[in-house]
Amino acid sequence: MTTLTLKEKAYAHLREVILKGELKPGDFLTERTLVEMLGMSRTPIRAALERLDVEGLAKYTPNKGLIVAEISMNRVIDFFDYRMAIECYVVRRLAERHWSKEDVEWFRENLRLQRQYVAELDYVSFTQADSLFHRKLMKVYDNSEITATMEQLQDRMFQIALKVLRKEQSRIQASYEDHAQIFEYIVQGNSDKANQQMEQHLEYGKQILIM
Repeated sequence: MTTLTLKEKAYAHLREVILKGELKPGDFLTERTLVEMLGMSRTPIRAALERLDVEGLAKYTPNKGLIVAEISMNRVIDFFDYRMAIECYVVRRLAERHWSKEDVEWFRENLRLQRQYVAELDYVSFTQADSLFHRKLMKVYDNSEITATMEQLQDRMFQIALKVLRKEQSRIQASYEDHAQIFEYIVQGNSDKANQQMEQHLEYGKQILIM
């Protein structure tokens, strides 16, 4: 196994436990503890921590070292406002298009999985399907700048969506229903309703976190 592979493995593991909330905001990320946790030397772990710092999932604090980063309320509001501006526009435009059979089938299968995860109360798997749903809408719209930006936001999308569901567990059913309704409005060609439903969907998520 090469050092590069070890770096990637360390990064992937730490990213996953942070996004899933197994390591919480404010938790210390000490090399000594992580060496024991991952069974690796300090070199790949140090590289993974540097990458997490650059990506905003961890941050250095004076006299404390590296900790899991907290998402400020201002950043949550900015995040949702940005998504509303982009995603409401995209679903409106998508409702004006002819959809391929392949894309329709992809969303039907994604929604089927969402419904399954709702029944199982599997918040992590649901959040993964949720994130894929929103990102796929951007990919179908096929604007390279929007797609690239949304891909950069995917970790925050997952982290914040999971935080919403854990704060209000009944939201998982409502979130699935929102997604299903958004998609139905799009394929029906109802751009106004698709826009309105997406706006309500994102606004509700924002309000849960800032209440």
